[in-house]
Amino acid sequence: MKTKLLLGIILFLLSGALSAQERGVTPANHPTIQPSNHPTNTYAVVAGISNYQDPLIPDLKYAHRDAEAFANFLRSPAGGALDDDHLLLLTNEQVTLGKFDAALWWLVDECKEGDQVIIYFSGHGDVERRSISQPGFLLCWDAPHHGYTGGGTYSIFFLKDIVSTLSIQNKAKVTVITDACRSGKLAGSNIGGAQATAQNLSALFENEIKILSCQPDEYSIEGEQWGGGRGAFSYHLLNGLYGMADADQDNIVTLKEIDRYLEDLVSAEVAPENQNPMTIGNKTEKLVDVNPALLEQLQKGQKGQMQLFTATESRGIEEEVLASVDSTVRQLYAAFQKALRDKQFLEPEHACADTYYEQLIREPNLERLHAAMRRNYAAALQDDAQQMLNAYLKGGFTRRMLTGEKFPYKQYPAQLEKAIELLGEQHYMYPLLQARRYYFLADNTTDLEEKRNALLTAIKYQPDMPQALCEMIRTYPENFDSAYYYHKKTLESAPGWDFPYLQMAINYDRREEFDSALIWIEKALAIDSAHLYAKFGKGTILAKMHRYREAEKLFLEVINSVSEDVCFYCVYNNLSVLYIHLGEFDKAIANAEQLIQIQGDSVAQNYNTLGWVYFKANRLKEAEQQLLTAIHLDSLNVDYAHANLGLIYAKTGRYEEAVQLLEKALSRQPDNARAIYMDYAVLYSHQNKPDQAFEYLEMAFQKGYDYTGESHLDIDTDPSLKILRDQRARWEALLKKYYPEKR
Repeated sequence: MKTKLLLGIILFLLSGALSAQERGVTPANHPTIQPSNHPTNTYAVVAGISNYQDPLIPDLKYAHRDAEAFANFLRSPAGGALDDDHLLLLTNEQVTLGKFDAALWWLVDECKEGDQVIIYFSGHGDVERRSISQPGFLLCWDAPHHGYTGGGTYSIFFLKDIVSTLSIQNKAKVTVITDACRSGKLAGSNIGGAQATAQNLSALFENEIKILSCQPDEYSIEGEQWGGGRGAFSYHLLNGLYGMADADQDNIVTLKEIDRYLEDLVSAEVAPENQNPMTIGNKTEKLVDVNPALLEQLQKGQKGQMQLFTATESRGIEEEVLASVDSTVRQLYAAFQKALRDKQFLEPEHACADTYYEQLIREPNLERLHAAMRRNYAAALQDDAQQMLNAYLKGGFTRRMLTGEKFPYKQYPAQLEKAIELLGEQHYMYPLLQARRYYFLADNTTDLEEKRNALLTAIKYQPDMPQALCEMIRTYPENFDSAYYYHKKTLESAPGWDFPYLQMAINYDRREEFDSALIWIEKALAIDSAHLYAKFGKGTILAKMHRYREAEKLFLEVINSVSEDVCFYCVYNNLSVLYIHLGEFDKAIANAEQLIQIQGDSVAQNYNTLGWVYFKANRLKEAEQQLLTAIHLDSLNVDYAHANLGLIYAKTGRYEEAVQLLEKALSRQPDNARAIYMDYAVLYSHQNKPDQAFEYLEMAFQKGYDYTGESHLDIDTDPSLKILRDQRARWEALLKKYYPEKR
């Protein structure tokens, strides 16, 4: 068979086009598709190759997926509703030279005057030497890595023969779509073989419509940001054909409209790399009729989706360029790539991706890689932020929720600012990146006014950003009209999202309107009855209403439902507090110890929780040990440990140490002032100083009510608080003054 193919190619190059039999393709090679009297008069061959047989030909990631997506379009009403009698899809190992050639000759056998023909190829194209006799080749699955005339490749001459026969002899209307100018170390890389093939693809045909993925001197870009893993050209081509390119909304997509649509979107989204698709033919030619129902479905599916910006492949070009530079530059480039993988973007100062990038971008011998480096660095800088925003939309299991960290995303604003600098103000991602930067600036502050202003700036850059709109709800804890306004705006941007309901519940919870909070949580659970955060929120509110057993059931359900890689810190913490209220200290201790086992012994906050449980169980020595461990592990960030240890020292007569710890806690955690003032009240009560004790009580009550706020001051059961119990009238007067509805 290889001998016949080689002979056929040589004869073709010497004397012109031959018949199928003369070219060594027997009838057995034809696909098992029989002529049909089906009324549809459109026929298509769609081929895509990502995985090549020869390991020396670099594989692509998504070429086969592009072909499958295009075939699905043709099967849809928008693409003509082609059945298997009119559409042949070949992917990967199915795209041998014999099968691809047979499929094209099936078109010649089948098509008649007036029929429409579509030929789609996604894969590699190359030429080994510049000459008239080598106009370029489409590399089939069984292509060799060099010696293309030996078989496994489809000559552009052959393609011209097929297309001309269909167009001139059969008088069919032919559309050729190729995405064959890919990066990679191919036999013709040194002479620009892929680009030469693209040039010949654009020039050889005369009477047909051609849609090519890029200009002859460019490469076709693919990446995860397009449809979860597609080529930029293929992704937007299909969106355009479904109707997104119908600029005049006449329900027809013309070649001119698809040309403008591809030019606007593909070139913008691959920047700073270059890719500008080409269309050749009569610009007024109708390509497809728009199916309004499918277009509406497509637009609805894309509404509210977060736009991504991901890295692209430069494999092959990278190898070629690096081979031409000295070892020092190669080592620096390797260090840059490693820093990207390790997420060491902006620090340490002299050993981070930014330092390496600034040196490499000044290296003239790397000029061909500069655009890809800039893009991939910018993509890496924003990748984690994108993942967090995705997690928020998909159930809310963000790092803050899982670990209880106050500012877990503090590095994101600087990373996004650097990405903005790399891409520039003209890049299509500029407003989205600015919106995300301000969103994380808002996330990194506890000042309500600062948070609101940052979120409003984010919304200015991206008015439909659901995460920012949703967070705005929480910035109006007292203004329910404003909160509800942003609740509605969030649902307009992200219909069916349950988190806006939970945000409203949080606002009602803050005002202790627990019944109303439960109503909003039930609305969230009506959308997703298995939503773990909603169940956690419901359990938390039930605990505040002293419905402890109902809350316990929900907390345990959440703990038993989370996956192994998710440790919902707040659930264990709240469950421990719940058992304290029930007086079930053994369960509280066991639950707190289990959290340490799950997360490991390096999480300081967990020891603080265990210390507090021991404190409430009146096991003060053990409580002191756990709190000291928490402070030793993280003396700067562990919440409440200093205050809790100060409370223990106050109760055990170590007053000077207690004052030092409470002062330190108040300076580091001003947001926790209410609880710390309560601790001061305990301290002065132990010292038999009622005036100072009640002074701090009043300061605490001025800070607001917390359902656990009185847990430090069990004046009816704690013998060390006799001074407060003896002055109960004063205590009751304070409660009546600040919380008249509670007593």
